[in-house]
Amino acid sequence: MLQQHTIWITFAAYLLFLLAVAAWEQHRARTRSARSFLTAGGSISWPMLVMTYLASLMSTWVFFAGPGGYYRGGLGYWVSELSYIALFPIIAHFTMNKVWLLNHARGYTTPADFYDDRFRSPALRVILALIFLVSSFPYIASVLVSIGQAAQVATGGAADYRAVICIVGAVIIVYVCLGGMKSVATTDTIQGLIFISLLWIIAAACLYAGFGGSLSGALAAIRDNSPDWFSYPGPDGWVPYGARLGYPLSCAIGWTIMLPHVFVRSGYSGKDMHTQRKLMLLTPVLQAFVWTGTMLIGLVGIALLPGLSQSDTELIIPYMIQNVIQSMNPTLAVLLMLAFFIGASAVGISTADSFLLVSSSIVYEDLLHRTLGVELDEKKRMTVIRLTIAVIGGVSILLALRPPQLIYTLIMFAIAIVMPLFPILVCAIYWKRATRQAAIAAALVGTALVLMTYFVWNIGGT
Repeated sequence: MLQQHTIWITFAAYLLFLLAVAAWEQHRARTRSARSFLTAGGSISWPMLVMTYLASLMSTWVFFAGPGGYYRGGLGYWVSELSYIALFPIIAHFTMNKVWLLNHARGYTTPADFYDDRFRSPALRVILALIFLVSSFPYIASVLVSIGQAAQVATGGAADYRAVICIVGAVIIVYVCLGGMKSVATTDTIQGLIFISLLWIIAAACLYAGFGGSLSGALAAIRDNSPDWFSYPGPDGWVPYGARLGYPLSCAIGWTIMLPHVFVRSGYSGKDMHTQRKLMLLTPVLQAFVWTGTMLIGLVGIALLPGLSQSDTELIIPYMIQNVIQSMNPTLAVLLMLAFFIGASAVGISTADSFLLVSSSIVYEDLLHRTLGVELDEKKRMTVIRLTIAVIGGVSILLALRPPQLIYTLIMFAIAIVMPLFPILVCAIYWKRATRQAAIAAALVGTALVLMTYFVWNIGGT
C-alpha cells in the first residue's frame, strides 16, 4: 500500500531523531560513570519513569499479537488482562518499593545485584545473569521481527525485510551506546506518547469506517456472527477456565516485574519514594488505557471479518486497513497504514533499547567484573559496556533474520524463563531464614521446568 520511499523517508527521520536525542544526552553528560550510564544513577523523575517503564514494557505485542489475542480470546481475555493490571500496585508495593529502598542505600546496577547482596552467592549471581540474558535475546529479536514485518506489510511486500532489520538494529545499537539510560528514558517517553496516540487513532478510525463509530453496532455484529467472543473459552477456544488464574499471575509477575529491563526501572532508576509511588499507581491506569484500545481493535476486527486464521489475526490492523478501509477511503487507509508502521516501530524500539542496556550491564557487571574479577578504569569500563551492547544487538539481529513463525512464541518464552525468580525475590525480602542453597536450587529447578515445558513436553505455549 505504501511506497518504499515513504517507508524509508519515515524511517530515516525517525531514526535520526533517536540519534539526535542520544547525542544530546552524551553532550550533556560529558563524563559519566557506568552506573549512571546503565541506570541513570537513580535520578529519573516520575513522569519520565512512568513513561519509560510503560513504553519498554509494552513491546510490539500492542500492534501485532495483542489485537489478534483479543480477536481470538474474546472478552474474557480482556478481563484477564485487567485483573493482572490490578495486581501491579500490590506486587510493586511489597517487592519493588522494598528493592528501591535497598538500592538507594547500596547502589545496584543489575537485577542480580539485589539477590547477591542478600544471599552473598557468586554462583547464584552467575545463574541469574544467564537467565536474565536468555530472556533478553528473544525479546530484542521479536522487536526487530515485528518492525521488519510491519515494513513489509505496509509496502505490500516491497520492503526488504532483512535490510529493515539490519538498519533498525544498527541504529538502536548506536543510540543506546551514545546516550545510555538517560537518552533511552527520554526517547521512550516520546515514543510512548506516539504509540498510545496512534493506537487509539487506529481503533477509532476502524470503528468509524466499519460501523460509523457505533460501538453498539460492532457488538451487535459480534452477537450475530461470533457469539463465543463474549464467553469462555473465546472464539478459538484457547482461553480455558484453567488459564484464568495462571495467565494473570504470569503477566503480573513475569512480565511487569521480573523481566530484567522493567526490574531495573521499577527498582533502581526512580528518583525517590514519591516517584516509586507514582509508578505504582499510574502505570496500571495507563496499561488499562493501552489494552482497552488494543481490545477495541480486536473487537472491531472480529465484528467486520470473523473467521480469520491465527496468522491473519496477528496482522489484524493492516488486514482491516487493506480489506475494509481502503475501499471506503483510500487516503485514510494510507494514513492509517503509516500510523501502524510508526506505532509498531515506536513501541518496538522502546523495548529493544531497554533490553540492550540492561543485558550489557549483566554481561559486564555480573559476568566480567563480579565473577571473573575484571577490573577496569571508568573509561575502559564504558568501552567494554558499549562493545557488549554492539555484540548483543548483533546476535539479536541474526536471530531476527530467521525467527519462529509467531512473535507470541518469542515473547512468552522470555516471560516464562524469569518467572521462577519471583519466589526467590519475595523470600529474600521477607524471610530471614532463606538460604543461598535454597535460592540456587529454586533458580535451577524452576528454570529447568520451564525449559522442559517448551522442549520436552511441548506445552510451553499453554
